[in-house]
Amino acid sequence: MSSSPCEHCGYDVPLSWERCPHCARPGLFPNVRAAAVPAERAALEARYQATLREAESRGARQAVEAFETAARGSKAVISRPFRELDRLSSSDKEVVSTFYQLIRGEVRLPHGNKWDGLRGLADEALFPGSREAIRFAALSLDGRGLPHYGDCTFVLQESMIAHRASVYEENSAVAMKKHAYEPPPGHRATWGERGKLCVAKLGGEVESTTTPVELPSLLLQSGATPDEDRFVEVHVWGPMTIRTIERAVVSAPRKGQRSAHSAIGARLKAVGVTWEVLP
Repeated sequence: MSSSPCEHCGYDVPLSWERCPHCARPGLFPNVRAAAVPAERAALEARYQATLREAESRGARQAVEAFETAARGSKAVISRPFRELDRLSSSDKEVVSTFYQLIRGEVRLPHGNKWDGLRGLADEALFPGSREAIRFAALSLDGRGLPHYGDCTFVLQESMIAHRASVYEENSAVAMKKHAYEPPPGHRATWGERGKLCVAKLGGEVESTTTPVELPSLLLQSGATPDEDRFVEVHVWGPMTIRTIERAVVSAPRKGQRSAHSAIGARLKAVGVTWEVLP
């Protein structure tokens, strides 16, 4: 589906548009609209119900429902190098950089690895005509992120992103290549239905004996390489600043970094961002 009805005038709006071309009123953000089309939601519901039935058959329904409850409270996290936190905390006029700014050399020189090409192809399949507006994150139950992307994790404020975020079952750059750049239905969801997507993906791995402490690593796991990282991807439309961040989780400072850590911690406190230093 390439369009959906405007919630105001009822005429079709291309999925990549932020405003209706007929009445010019703003609607859902394009990534959210794509996740909310009836066919997408119906396919997700079918997968979700099938997982619940399977869990019931092996006596794990209650544990799967507990996982869904936890997933409904999950946070979006972004892992970046510590220097990115230093930059963002210096002013609320600093904006989180996008993947495309990075590969164009506007923020750093491009790495020139396979991800540059795969990401572009995947994003054009998922967000045709609007891929440069998307920031990428992952769902987390404990505020931990994926260290392959940096030693600092930003936990995003739900109130700042819920209206403009959607979720995808896995690393979309890897998934789109696997699916020949044809997004399968039922593999993405609105922010409010992220619990259902987590169950559809992972409910079959939840046992009747699975405990709450095991759930964070079920939802997000760091692999030996970025290809092997396991997570539910979050797509956030539009810019983010330090004001979008609820909490920063960083590694303990290395020798010579303590003064920088202390200064950044003070700046974060001034704007209401919680500062957590791991042991």
